[in-house]
Amino acid sequence: MLNPAPNQSVRQRNVANMLATLRVENLRPSESLKPALKAYVDGQKTTADLLNEVKAKYGALRGG
Repeated sequence: MLNPAPNQSVRQRNVANMLATLRVENLRPSESLKPALKAYVDGQKTTADLLNEVKAKYGALRGG
């Protein structure tokens, strides 16, 4: 059975947890990621969309 799409409060909590994890590792999201995270929280993007964007960006930088 498929899980329903998370609601906005769940998506916001997911982003907050991810940002907290980055802070623990002394990392920060790039400025270019912030609009994508907002679009995720607003329900305009999925986690799959975000992953594909990151793969496209960093795969291109690595020559892949």
